[in-house]
Amino acid sequence: MNGSGTTRIVAQLLGRLGPGLLFAATAVGVSHLVQSTRAGAQFGLTLLVLILLACAIKYPAFRFGAEYAALTGRTVLSGYERQGRWLLALILLATFIEGVGVVPAVTLVTVGLGTNLLGADVGANIATVGTVFVASVVLLLGRYRVLENITRVFVALFAVLTVLATLAAIAGIDPGRPLAAPFELTEANLFFSVSVAGWMPIGLGGSIFLSAWVIARARASGQAASTRVALFDFHVGYITSLILAFCFLIMGTIVLLGREVELAGSSAGFAAQFVGIFTEVIGQWTELVVSVAAITVMLSTVLAVVDGFPRVYANVVKKLASGASVPSEERLYRAFLWFQIVTSGAVLYALPRSFGAFIDFITALGFLTGPVVAFMNHRIMFYGEIPPDRQPPQWVRHWSVAGTTILALIFPIYLYFRLT
Repeated sequence: MNGSGTTRIVAQLLGRLGPGLLFAATAVGVSHLVQSTRAGAQFGLTLLVLILLACAIKYPAFRFGAEYAALTGRTVLSGYERQGRWLLALILLATFIEGVGVVPAVTLVTVGLGTNLLGADVGANIATVGTVFVASVVLLLGRYRVLENITRVFVALFAVLTVLATLAAIAGIDPGRPLAAPFELTEANLFFSVSVAGWMPIGLGGSIFLSAWVIARARASGQAASTRVALFDFHVGYITSLILAFCFLIMGTIVLLGREVELAGSSAGFAAQFVGIFTEVIGQWTELVVSVAAITVMLSTVLAVVDGFPRVYANVVKKLASGASVPSEERLYRAFLWFQIVTSGAVLYALPRSFGAFIDFITALGFLTGPVVAFMNHRIMFYGEIPPDRQPPQWVRHWSVAGTTILALIFPIYLYFRLT
């Protein structure tokens, strides 16, 4: 095959990618850069199975987000509405609980990377609120096209750098060095494992964003969404997010495990440690490249979550309060963008000052919405308007039932131990 033919095939493949890469960008944020790295630093490869299981359990619910949108031309929120309007109120509450914490959390990590690179002495909370504000303005000006185009470049660059760094780290392992640490069943370790799994790869509210992005891309391109393309795009994004989670776990293990390095208590301090992993593995020359790539991919994450949650709020409120006096969904979206800036500031000042404690608390919130979203996504795929011959295969159906059941069992157990 000649060069032009190869280029054309690559261009066609990349052209199919959009919502899946937004999904990967959202996942690469807090759960990967922070939690996977911390898991490797504390327990080595011991939690690799936990990461794999968390992604496997949540797979059907995420898949249904993209698949339902492609099959029906509507977001999963429309499917929830057809099941009962009370479900919309439930999902609005669940998504809001997750959203008020997720947005400031991912933005705080981004600010830490930025202040570390620039050497700036700026208040983290003020800088975080300011970044949410700037992201909101960018989305108001450019909306989906800006979001997709920025993300495609940044995720690809950062993924390549991360894989290269991981391969270099593996090649430099000292023979006989332990790569795993015992996981004692202490309360602190159990809570940490829940926080790792809670947002791995991301909270299940991301399936709602995914369906909205599939529809947004179809509108932007002027073409109806294809189920085959939507699933291909989703699987690329999902597999990418899983591979990168393993990469950060491996690098955290090789560089930090057993070195008695105390993880920093601030976002800027953690950012310095994170970039230090790359420079130790590959070389000092990578400091600028890795810092810029990490900041850009985290900015993609910020854009994705700052856009996603207001989309959900606006859509649900519009459906619940339908009437001539209700503002358009576009105006509601803008209003929730500004409201989100205020809630981000309030959460940063109200919750724990410790960076690690704050991230653990926010990522554990993934278990609050998980069982609800998994159950609802299963219902709209198999007990709604989708005919049997267009529903996912039976093995996916059984997988979904198993995953939803596990999430439903974990939540009350976690809540019990957390409150007692």
